[in-house]
Amino acid sequence: MMPTEPWNLAPSESARAAMVAPLIARLRAGECCSVIGVGGMGKSNFARYLQLDEVRTTHLGDAFWVVLIDSNALVIDGHPAEFALLELIVHRLIREAERRAMPATFVQELDRFHSGMLAHGGQVLAVRYLERICARLCGEYGLRVVLIFDQFEDLWRDLDARLFLNLRFLRDEFKYRLIYLTITRERLQRARARGRGDTAAVEAFWELFEPHVFGLPMYNAADARLMLARIAERRGATLDDHVITTALFLSGGHPGLLRAIYWKLVDGAPADAQALLALPEVAQECAKLWGDLLPEEQQLVRRLAAGREPGDAETLAELVTTGLVRGDPPALFTLLFADYVRTRGADAGGIVVDQRQRQVWVDGRLLQQRLTPLEFSMLVFLAGRAGQVCRREEILAALYPDESLDVNDDRIDTLLRRLRDALGDDGRSPRHLITHRGVGVRLAEGRLEG
Repeated sequence: MMPTEPWNLAPSESARAAMVAPLIARLRAGECCSVIGVGGMGKSNFARYLQLDEVRTTHLGDAFWVVLIDSNALVIDGHPAEFALLELIVHRLIREAERRAMPATFVQELDRFHSGMLAHGGQVLAVRYLERICARLCGEYGLRVVLIFDQFEDLWRDLDARLFLNLRFLRDEFKYRLIYLTITRERLQRARARGRGDTAAVEAFWELFEPHVFGLPMYNAADARLMLARIAERRGATLDDHVITTALFLSGGHPGLLRAIYWKLVDGAPADAQALLALPEVAQECAKLWGDLLPEEQQLVRRLAAGREPGDAETLAELVTTGLVRGDPPALFTLLFADYVRTRGADAGGIVVDQRQRQVWVDGRLLQQRLTPLEFSMLVFLAGRAGQVCRREEILAALYPDESLDVNDDRIDTLLRRLRDALGDDGRSPRHLITHRGVGVRLAEGRLEG
């Protein structure tokens, strides 16, 4: 039975099916492809969907193997990460051979390759064994192998350039038969210089993907109804079509926001952006999305939220591809997220303390750790005087109004250390809570709400 996913609908019904059709066409043609999407869009679910037997059989055929390489499955165990990735690829190919009931002699041969890799632990031998395995699969058996690299930016950032050249070599050796699909936050061309200083060395690899980049789109009505129907079935609930339409409009089709907003509306929350943003579940989804944006993207999003021209055509094009910006003139995908950016994201460089909701936002992200009453009170006091040096005696008077304390009381230092730990501030080089020795404490940037 075909799995129930939005991209299983006809392209005319589903935004995701409309994206999958050309992607599958490129994979069938033997082209390497890249899928990009912002946080909360279900990138990992999409990677796992593509490897399902029903999907492969329907869209690609039996001559294709689709093998998922998830960076979370890497086992370093004293080996370099480059070797660990090659080992994972070989391991997953062996599992697929076993699952496909390949001849026992062939599986045994792959096991010997794998054991030899583990015994020697060298990248050279690992590449050679992988080359021999690909030769057997693609040559002798006439198969076409699609390797899906999920969360590939982790690998792209950390691994040595030589490994990517090795992967490019294997691709050239088995052209149109060994196919790579990367799932990332942004296209490799843009990410190549963000965490690496050897852009020329890795160019031969990322250029494989640049002609075929697909943005994972927001949900439309058909996609939304299917996702919510699955959740409703698990909850034993009945869907409300009017609420679906309202939630889809308010969320702009972002799956994480859609899910949070729909169930809050079902529970009786008003269909109002500001009221919904006051709810932790909705605010947290916005915070995750905001925190997932790159600095130049945050800057452009702030401009759009403020009704200004976006500038930076390259970043704008990237946000259009990922669905965060749409229309002409360009606008954010939903007014609710624009409201969030104006009230929360605009302060991405500091601390926002919401007294009414007892929430703290650090660089645009909702703080998950719960503060003690004293910690929260201290942060409220400092946020109300952001940018000013607050003297120790002032802080003591605010926190302990019924006690007469010496300015050298170490309770302030203890609270300050705990606050820094909670906020992720480095005590040796603090960014948010600055100590002025012998005087007091200053919150560098921030504001108090509620």
